[in-house]
Amino acid sequence: MIKETFVDGIGNLAVQAALARIELTQLEKLPSADEKPTYLASHRLVMGIETLLRLHQALDEVVKQLEDKGMIKKNIEKASRNKSVSKPPTP
Repeated sequence: MIKETFVDGIGNLAVQAALARIELTQLEKLPSADEKPTYLASHRLVMGIETLLRLHQALDEVVKQLEDKGMIKKNIEKASRNKSVSKPPTP
């Protein structure tokens, strides 16, 4: 039997050497109306760069299927901002 874990979000994502580390978070407690929610890291996925790239490709395919079915809609303005990468100044 495969163990399932529910996560509320992604915490830190870091790439060091040839490994990617993704922290999965869960809501610590239900916040009251005037509180911000707080999250705790509950698990950490550690994978090689090749596996990270395969995960990225698989998630892209799932998102495309959801868009094609009309279940989600791409935010064009936000997507274009995320793709614009500024180059660091050259010395």
